[in-house]
Amino acid sequence: MAPTPWRRRVTAALTEHLPLKLVAIFFAFVVWLVVSGERPTEMVVPVRVEIGVDTSVTLRGRTPEVRALVVGRGRDLMKLWDTPPTISQRLGSDVPDSLVIMLEVNNVELPPGVAGIVRDVQPRSLRLYFDVQTKRFVPVRSALRVRADSGFRVTGPVQVEPTRVQLIGERRAVRAIDTVVTASIDLVVRDTAPMTVALDTAGMGVRVSPAFVRVRVPLVAVEPPSAPPVAGTRRRP
Repeated sequence: MAPTPWRRRVTAALTEHLPLKLVAIFFAFVVWLVVSGERPTEMVVPVRVEIGVDTSVTLRGRTPEVRALVVGRGRDLMKLWDTPPTISQRLGSDVPDSLVIMLEVNNVELPPGVAGIVRDVQPRSLRLYFDVQTKRFVPVRSALRVRADSGFRVTGPVQVEPTRVQLIGERRAVRAIDTVVTASIDLVVRDTAPMTVALDTAGMGVRVSPAFVRVRVPLVAVEPPSAPPVAGTRRRP
């Protein structure tokens, strides 16, 4: 069956001068891109949060996601997907374990070469958590069970050297420790020579320096009691 006249007209409209029509469509698309790129528009884009911390501070977990509403030319806003705006915050070693940072539109920095205005930022606050490394000196206490050998007597408390050791670790763990004890062992002494003893650091969660101390136990020799005279004997003059 022969095609109807209206079908022939539609087919001719679509196929006649096809190259010229494709070129016209291409240039129309280019003009649309140019016009839309220059036209003011708004876009919600991701924001990169940069938290600068001291070498003793570690940010726990991931930084929450932040987005900003930016108004500008379309071609400028498209660049923000490759080079997102940033929010920078510098913190010192005295940062608390938990900190809330308030966010304002003037905290958002657009990259160079992008003209735009930040109208909004969400969320308006960030709660960040930190692990802070610190150092602290605490005293050493003897947990030794000391007994003098036969012929000797202990005359005073155990002397420990050094008297203080350094704790190194996460701030909360370090602050929870006020003293370090030696290993709890039985010790029989027969002289005052110093001995090396380990510190009991199990379960503390921090590093202790030094991990060993030298102890000395003051003692004196005891004179054995003299034997009583035997009954019925006389001393010679």
